[in-house]
Amino acid sequence: MSNKKVILGIAAGVAALAAVGIVLKRKGHLDGISERAGEMGNDLKDKFKSVKESAKKRFDEVVHKGGDIAAQTEGKNNKATTNTANSANNVADTIA
Repeated sequence: MSNKKVILGIAAGVAALAAVGIVLKRKGHLDGISERAGEMGNDLKDKFKSVKESAKKRFDEVVHKGGDIAAQTEGKNNKATTNTANSANNVADTIA
């Protein structure tokens, strides 16, 4: 296809869309579209904000719970280490 035909095709498409737009505007079909699009955009923004806040709250809860589990595990490890050291001392005292 030649460049001339491509340019003519694009120009015809633009002209057809312009004609359809003018007809729809005169009939009033396009009057509320921008308002509805704005409302939908605001609704979507609010929903995204809500999901973001919920995810942040859940993340903070999980991090806090992870910190609690780590502290419990550390306490158990320290207790086990102390018990092992005491048992080793008892065995050493018994042998001596």
